[in-house]
Amino acid sequence: MKKSIYLYLLIVSICTLILSGCSVASAFSPTMTPSLTPPPTETAVPTMTPTATEVPFYLDALVWSGDLDVPIVIYHKFVPDYMDTDATQMRLSDFREELQTFYDNGFTLIPLKSWIEGDFSVPTGRKPMVLTIDDLWFGNQIFIRDDGTPSPNSGIGVLWQFSQEHPDFGFHAALFAINGDKYYPEKEVGDAFYAADNVNFFSKSWHIKLGNTIAWALNNGIEVYNHTFDHPWNWPQISNTEIQDELKKNDYWLRQFLTESGHDDLIPQLDNLIALPEGKWPESDSGKKVVLNYKNTEGKPLLAVMEAYNMDDPQYTPSPFSSNFDPFHIARITASKYMTNYIVQNKDLAPTVALCKVGPMEEAQANNLDAVQAAIQATVASQACAQGIYNINGNIFIARDGTVSLFKTTGSDTAAVETTPNAQ
Repeated sequence: MKKSIYLYLLIVSICTLILSGCSVASAFSPTMTPSLTPPPTETAVPTMTPTATEVPFYLDALVWSGDLDVPIVIYHKFVPDYMDTDATQMRLSDFREELQTFYDNGFTLIPLKSWIEGDFSVPTGRKPMVLTIDDLWFGNQIFIRDDGTPSPNSGIGVLWQFSQEHPDFGFHAALFAINGDKYYPEKEVGDAFYAADNVNFFSKSWHIKLGNTIAWALNNGIEVYNHTFDHPWNWPQISNTEIQDELKKNDYWLRQFLTESGHDDLIPQLDNLIALPEGKWPESDSGKKVVLNYKNTEGKPLLAVMEAYNMDDPQYTPSPFSSNFDPFHIARITASKYMTNYIVQNKDLAPTVALCKVGPMEEAQANNLDAVQAAIQATVASQACAQGIYNINGNIFIARDGTVSLFKTTGSDTAAVETTPNAQ
């Protein structure tokens, strides 16, 4: 009996030493399997799902600081380099040199109508300018070859080539045509242009050639406007009836040339702008009213009147954002080396466009003009961008004297707007 007790105590001691959960009953079992205490259950750590960080939303705006005055240059005829020139003629090489000078000084061409309506734009870092040509149609001004390109022996051909080499300069010009006092050339021989033999005003061949030329111009960024039917030398003194006829006949034949050449679908593009012969107004008040009240063939009211020449008193022309803008008295600078120097010396009068990030704002409000206007207000107030003219996808705002106003809209609050997310 003592041996059993001793054996029992020995087993208990051994179990204690090995921290095993041995039971007394197991001491007498032939197979002793220690019982293991299960480890404590670990508390599960919840998985954290990161929340998306809201990306700031900004609008891209082209911004001009100032009134945005521009140089509007007037050209007439272009001649080969071996010919003499006068106030209405320029050598083709001199024309290209002027274009290079304008380009090197940061200018980019814009459409005349876009400038008048205030919805133009140029690449960032560039300045706007307008190029006009009077007294069309001469072959040395524009002549389209059979391959569909303008002859390099013409002014428009030089401008075309230059724009191909410098895409950021643009290809725009406003042509003021005299449709009744000349026959458009039908062929190019060397660097000269010739009309067909025995041609008369009602000859269909040059009508078609001219109509195709006008169509090419309208399809390639060139505007065509009214410079009276035959540019009467005594324009300031002619009667009111003659004034009306000069404007009306010129509009009629412009459309007739397009129709005879199969391009009447372009007629809706034609607008009502007039360049006065020699830049002079009729002397009588009633004659002035005839011009100002003139409506074109489609009944469109007069949009603007171009004057000239500013040969003694050159000036940049006020824009529609200036208080002294007058669309019926638009001054132009007659092209010459002297005038080119004047434009370059005063280039800071035409502000350089800058890119501004307007915002931040809610992306859902990017097409809401009121929200965009408020965002511009906040951006200017924070001095992140300057006061000036804001062009956001064709919607034009004026930020001036602490307020922002809508100048012109594309006509729909749902128009697409260029945006830049995550801009700082």
